[in-house]
Amino acid sequence: MRRLTFEVTERVAPTAPERMDVALFVGFVRRRPGAPVPPALSRYLFEQGWMTAPTLRVDPSDAQAPLTDVPLPFESFSAFERLFDWRARTGAPPDEFTSLGAAVQAFFVQGGRKCYVVRMADPLAPVAERATRLERLNLLLPGTRLPAPSGMEHAAAATDRASWHGAAHVFGLQDVSFLCLPDLPELVADAPEPLPTPRLPPAGAPGFVECATDGAAAEPAWRTPERSAPRCGHAAYLDWAAFLAAMATLLRDRNLRETHLVAALPLPSASLAFDTPSGKRAATQDLGGFLNAANVLVPVQSAFIQLAFPWLRTASSDGLPERLAAPDGALAGVLARNALLRGTFRSALGLGLAEVRDVFPIPTRLDQTPREPGSQPRALSERVSLLGPTPRGMQVLSDVTSSPVGSHRQASVSRLVSSVLRAARQLGTDLAFAPSNEDTWRSLRYRMESVLGRYFAEGALRGATPGDAFTVRCDRTTMTQDDLDNGRLIAMVELAPATAVERIQVLLSALEGSVSLQQEEAA
Repeated sequence: MRRLTFEVTERVAPTAPERMDVALFVGFVRRRPGAPVPPALSRYLFEQGWMTAPTLRVDPSDAQAPLTDVPLPFESFSAFERLFDWRARTGAPPDEFTSLGAAVQAFFVQGGRKCYVVRMADPLAPVAERATRLERLNLLLPGTRLPAPSGMEHAAAATDRASWHGAAHVFGLQDVSFLCLPDLPELVADAPEPLPTPRLPPAGAPGFVECATDGAAAEPAWRTPERSAPRCGHAAYLDWAAFLAAMATLLRDRNLRETHLVAALPLPSASLAFDTPSGKRAATQDLGGFLNAANVLVPVQSAFIQLAFPWLRTASSDGLPERLAAPDGALAGVLARNALLRGTFRSALGLGLAEVRDVFPIPTRLDQTPREPGSQPRALSERVSLLGPTPRGMQVLSDVTSSPVGSHRQASVSRLVSSVLRAARQLGTDLAFAPSNEDTWRSLRYRMESVLGRYFAEGALRGATPGDAFTVRCDRTTMTQDDLDNGRLIAMVELAPATAVERIQVLLSALEGSVSLQQEEAA
């Protein structure tokens, strides 16, 4: 008798900087023992410099290298699962999943097609002290909570590969549009709260059971969660917001306007309460009211950040505390599917969620009711991308960023600007070493108008004609004599998104071979 053996051959897809559907996950997961590094992945790591000096982080002689602090591309969850044991946690039940593994799985289930994963270390035990968990924020982004880990610089530089650690790997991944940190809620959360004793049906209660040939009734298998899902009190929420503010600064100051941070809004502690303006004490059923009263979201108001809430119960979340999965991986997957099938500039509002059974807590009318125009936004749906039930099933209820600016609050507009900037970056790179003269200015205008014309044809811009939808200027009206003397090339792009906002101005500037991008709202 002969046996057939099937050997899985992994491939690494080439980088495509024009893509707007690729996600980067940074977090903690255990390396699967005995799993060799696929040859295609080894070639990728060698070509990217992670197997050579001076940025040697993977030993080329070790077929079972730990693969720590290096970006690994995956096009399927099975490829990720072959390298990482995402179901293993130290000191946890054998079937309790890791947050990183659950988020990567949710990304592919919701329609994502490619992601990068940066493993920073093994996951901590569930009983780890909060101080120990907070120290791990330094691994996600060195320098966030001082002192930084040994060997990891406080500031990452876009041109210095050796300074890329954790989330800073986004500098070298030109095709990444979404950045996720699935372990963040657990790192900042308070100590797990005791769960109430589950109410089980009495023995012998009537009900349907599977047929048994021997006449014996099958006993139901009850499994209760070992611990509560990550929950935050006031101080924990402030730590969470401070870390996201540092991430927003990284994306803004390092010219990474093309990348959005997708983060889960942590669950509130059951004991959390806050004072309302009337002086009455209110519980956390009104989470939007608490966030507004405590100014929790003030540090994270950014067009680069998209928050997701509530938490999800899915077919694969049974191995998580309280069977609740953070929603950031699922939202990133939906946004990736939206970019692939409809265009990233279209709103994800109303898109369905695959394999989501339930959400907790269920968004209320208070969460989804917008306030009066011009007033300070308070409803969760105005600052957080909500997911929840509808008559047509589980869907995206709001697609927004946390920005306080109305035109930037619509996530589809923010992603449109990111897509335009990514296209402009490619044009700027091609012209970086061209002389700043009339011919170069004319070439840049024609190229940019051609790109924006395709956006107009796809319905991303409004107007009866391309001239109504956008304008591009690159001449002596956009540059001073000092700009010309110093080799600066500056173009002004004005476009009208196909949404209920006014026109947006984007300033493109190239200097000495580098391209910097700055966005401004039209007055």
